[in-house]
Amino acid sequence: MTFWELTRALLRFWVVLVLGAAITAGAGLLVIRTPAVYYCRAELVFLAPTSTLYPNALRTQSEDLIDTAGVVAKRVSGPDKVTKFASPDVTLVGMGIRDGWSLRLPDTGGQWATNFATQVLLLDIVGPTAEVVQKRQNQITGRVSAELDQLQRAAGVDPVNDITMIPAPESTTIHEMSGNRPRTAAMTALLGMGVTTAVVVVLHRRRQQAVDRAAAEAMETVGA
Repeated sequence: MTFWELTRALLRFWVVLVLGAAITAGAGLLVIRTPAVYYCRAELVFLAPTSTLYPNALRTQSEDLIDTAGVVAKRVSGPDKVTKFASPDVTLVGMGIRDGWSLRLPDTGGQWATNFATQVLLLDIVGPTAEVVQKRQNQITGRVSAELDQLQRAAGVDPVNDITMIPAPESTTIHEMSGNRPRTAAMTALLGMGVTTAVVVVLHRRRQQAVDRAAAEAMETVGA
């Protein structure tokens, strides 16, 4: 189809053009007016008890610490199956979640393998305001500490040998996630124009095919 044929088709199906423009404009306004969300990620680090042999708890790593972190995360998050991602860097906002939280042991094994290599829990929180996010972070961090303490008391661990947990950093930065509104509006306009043009092209071809069939039938009638 040439440029002039497309122009004539757009003029012929002007109702579709107007309808497409209206829908695109509405979608653009909806996207622009979508409120921002607030997001933060905290790392909850599980620390081994210090001793003369291992005085630096931050440098001590063991499978026991990793296992304990995983058990605590499960007790806080519940029995639902944990979604596996190709990368531990995936965030709730990147998944399209605008209100919620997740607590998980980072799996660095990729999509097809499992590898838990650190005693750190990733706490992701997203909410409508920074205050909501901060409140959730405090509540969930408190639940993690409480579950860790209950787990060790039930196992009969002497408090001197307790595994402890600290958030790192203690004051997590809360980010406002609003996206690039001009770019989003431009992409919405381009998509709307593309879909509208595609619909017009399809209608034009169907009309042309109908005209060609009618002409062929007329020629057959004349020939008969």
